[in-house]
Amino acid sequence: MRRIGFVALGSIAAVAASVAAAQVMTGQTQEVIEITVSADELQECRETLAQVASMPAVHDNGTPILFDASSDLPSVRCVVGDV
Repeated sequence: MRRIGFVALGSIAAVAASVAAAQVMTGQTQEVIEITVSADELQECRETLAQVASMPAVHDNGTPILFDASSDLPSVRCVVGDV
């Protein structure tokens, strides 16, 4: 039984490594989402993004992501603009 667990874990690691290698080789650019705020709301927006970034990445059902899949997520930044 223990051997099956090790084989499954090894298979998952191999798949994750191959997906990561494929992404590096294809040169995908990361998407950037911009949140437009007024100048007086800029600091609050940045603080909120910092709080969210410090939270652990989880799946939709709330279970933690065991390997760093958050690198696939778009990055978010606050910009000053006409609101």
